[in-house]
Amino acid sequence: MALNPFVSKAVANKAVSLAQQAMQNEAVRKQIKDAPETVSRWAKSLQQSHAASGGGGALAGLARLDPTARYSEPALERRLDALSENMALVFPDADDPTRQSSRKAIHELRRALIIASPLPLIHRKKVYFRIDGEVRALEQALIDAVLPSNDNDNDNDNDNEVPADASTNDTDDR
Repeated sequence: MALNPFVSKAVANKAVSLAQQAMQNEAVRKQIKDAPETVSRWAKSLQQSHAASGGGGALAGLARLDPTARYSEPALERRLDALSENMALVFPDADDPTRQSSRKAIHELRRALIIASPLPLIHRKKVYFRIDGEVRALEQALIDAVLPSNDNDNDNDNDNEVPADASTNDTDDR
């Protein structure tokens, strides 16, 4: 048995002794024997709970790491749909000029998606990245419209500035 150089032989012997004592316990042996079945039942129940909640199965957590989930045509369409719904929430009046201009911008982005769909992949991806930038800008503008501006931060940034008419030469005060 190869020992860890950082563990003394006495400690290693004690650990082996404790493991042997634990293995003599019938409940421990049954638990070790049932472990694969228990883990399998747990995994199935987890998958079922994810599927029931719309989680998409065992690999649903990895979907956020997939770049096609953000930059593919369906992903951009989903983001445009969500943006359109959020614009309707923030600007409920249909005659609001901001809502009308955002609706027009979203419509133009949808047209760009349709135009890009038959392009070769390399060109289509460039268009998708441009559309993504526009969608990000619209999303940020919507967030800025909803959240109150933090004027206190702007005031604090100017505290260290010297007024333009202040003189730095103290000898003129004679």
